[in-house]
Amino acid sequence: MPQTPQASVGRHLLLTYLDGFVQTVGGSMYLEVQTGRGRIDLFIIYNQRKYIVETKIWRGELHYQKGKQQLAAYLKLEKAIEGYYVIFDHRNVPEPRTETEEVDGFTIRSYVIPVIQQSPSSFQD
Repeated sequence: MPQTPQASVGRHLLLTYLDGFVQTVGGSMYLEVQTGRGRIDLFIIYNQRKYIVETKIWRGELHYQKGKQQLAAYLKLEKAIEGYYVIFDHRNVPEPRTETEEVDGFTIRSYVIPVIQQSPSSFQD
């Protein structure tokens, strides 16, 4: 099985995807914004509203739930009302998931995205 990817790999892929869209609609996007509570992975400002995106690698249900609390704390700190939580699931049998819920009074939309990896020896010419 391939090594577990780093969260920064998925974050950069997501950033690349979102960058064109955010620019097209006239928004601004910032990567790894330092706060008093850590670093916000992606910080988007559009139409005078703040959106925060937190990314993680799947490390189990407990870490998944803790990440939502972390995102809610960032939302409170930045006075944003909605956040996005993107988790990259690299397990052999990934479990995609989409959820929208209230956490500490903030709307959080969570997306668990399967990451299919093949080891280099499995590629055919």
